[in-house]
Amino acid sequence: LLEAMDSNFVSSVGAFVGKFEDAVAAYTGSPHAVAAVNGTAALHIAMLLAGVRAEEEVITQPVSFIATCNAISYCGARAVFVDVDRDTMGMSPEKLADYLARNSLKKADGCCYNNKTGRRFAAIVPMHTFGHPCRIDAIVEIADRYGIPVVEDAAESVGSLYKGRHTGLFGAYGALS
Repeated sequence: LLEAMDSNFVSSVGAFVGKFEDAVAAYTGSPHAVAAVNGTAALHIAMLLAGVRAEEEVITQPVSFIATCNAISYCGARAVFVDVDRDTMGMSPEKLADYLARNSLKKADGCCYNNKTGRRFAAIVPMHTFGHPCRIDAIVEIADRYGIPVVEDAAESVGSLYKGRHTGLFGAYGALS
């Protein structure tokens, strides 16, 4: 930090950004890490990479920080809320499975759609609330059955492990802050 300050090279590019990304990847056990300006931007980027587009739906949880829904909104998508578990305060796999069983339709294109609105379910975004990992393995398994990518909101869980792995590494993309 002192070297960065002394060199007047405090920026969004340069050697220190690469060092930071490498350190985050090493700390979490991820093969790669990309720095963003904040957690909201990281979630927005992750959702775009997952293929979220305008007028689609993203399943998330009601107990969250506003950044989760802001990132969905920045994509032009709509948030759909599935309840949380009491013990983790994260998305309930049972509620997710029940919701998808009642409200989804898989079409010939291989995508999963809301049978009431006709919109594609573009992603599922669980959050690890206050650093407490949700039951992410069960959520990913359900999402895989329906062909919906998982973007983990792991912004509040830097340093949190679930079954020996750092949060943010279970879904298609993970965002830490």
